[in-house]
Amino acid sequence: MTADKEKDKDKEKDRDRDRDKERDKRDKARESENSRPRRSCTLEGGAKNYAESDHSEDEDNDNNSATTEESTKKNKKKPPKKKSRYERTDNGEITSFITEDDVVYRPGDCVYIESRRPNTPYFICSIQDFKLSKRDHLLMNVKWYYRQSEVPDSVYQHLVQDRHNENDSGRELVITDPVIKNRELFISDYVDTYHAAALRGKCNISHFSDIFAAREFKARVDSFFYILGYNPETRFLHYLSCGGDDGLPFWDKQHSWRLNSTQGEIRVGPSHQAKLPDLQPFPSPDGGTVTQHEELVWMPGVNDCDLLMYLRAARSMAAFAGMCDGGSTEDGCVAASRDDTTLNALNTLHESNYDAGKALQRLVKKPVPKLIEKCWTEDEVKRFIKGLRQYGKNFFRIRKELLPNKETETNLAKAESLFITRIAAVGGNWRNKSCQPKNPTKD
Repeated sequence: MTADKEKDKDKEKDRDRDRDKERDKRDKARESENSRPRRSCTLEGGAKNYAESDHSEDEDNDNNSATTEESTKKNKKKPPKKKSRYERTDNGEITSFITEDDVVYRPGDCVYIESRRPNTPYFICSIQDFKLSKRDHLLMNVKWYYRQSEVPDSVYQHLVQDRHNENDSGRELVITDPVIKNRELFISDYVDTYHAAALRGKCNISHFSDIFAAREFKARVDSFFYILGYNPETRFLHYLSCGGDDGLPFWDKQHSWRLNSTQGEIRVGPSHQAKLPDLQPFPSPDGGTVTQHEELVWMPGVNDCDLLMYLRAARSMAAFAGMCDGGSTEDGCVAASRDDTTLNALNTLHESNYDAGKALQRLVKKPVPKLIEKCWTEDEVKRFIKGLRQYGKNFFRIRKELLPNKETETNLAKAESLFITRIAAVGGNWRNKSCQPKNPTKD
């Protein structure tokens, strides 16, 4: 134990000696610094030299700091530049596109698209959907909005004129403000495909039902509005109806008017809409309701057996009259089988209030109606056949040139069918023969 204590004491003594030596060295160094001669400076040269020495030291310090800053900049690594990207669902549908500036574009957003023409503002459209090309380029389908400057000037001026005429020279219209006037757009159904790199920002577009509702529009930054739709191919303006299945405005096909810029006419506005008449009740089931534009020619409900007996009696009377006129039974059968005979009997029954007895008494006086052939003279028949040879079935010219006393071309057409049928029955052809029947007015 005593030996260990002695060794510890020796080590402490050695440490004390080393400390004393270090103190002596420090004191000698301080004395040598104090003993150096100081720089003498006078008011002229000394201050100048001192200033120059200070300036040189400052320059050295600046150079050193500059080199250190450059070295630190070189040593620092630049952050990696962000790339544009897109997000998709599990089904592969692209839901959004994110640019380098972290701007997110989604289907349904109203956006700006770069115009390739100089001195032309950005195009305005709405994104419908995204898709990838065969080379994995991101494309988008967009629906166009047309600015005022993109619509033909003649079309827009007619629209402005119509608005002024309908709204007391436009005094109450918000569209008279030039700032708001340039914010009006026209939506269209025209869809185009663009590269996603053409996107240049977002905007807000509001829809108003009419020009009076547009007073609520505030001309904020990147804000627009539209009232009408425009079709550039047909030059149609459309009013839009709200409340579709998807909540978006849709074309109202029943209220569409064509803009005829060549004639200076516009079909938009209440002044061009039809005035609907008052609602009329549905006719009663018995058919008793008859308007002023209709004439009742037959009333159903007659007993079939009674009607059949009446028609047989009428045809018998017509056969007797035809046999008396023609002198043969064949003429009587022809008169009884004609459609004109049946129609004449039915009309007579209707005029007699469906009293078969009264109708037969009237048919006794006139059992067979007067045929169209008997309404023509022999000279008129010759002129009519001559017109058929020269002008064909141009009944308007036949009436104008040869038969001005005939009322309508319809009667001429009926006459043609009757004459052709009668001539064909005897084996003749009026187109190839110059001779005419001796008595064309008789069967």
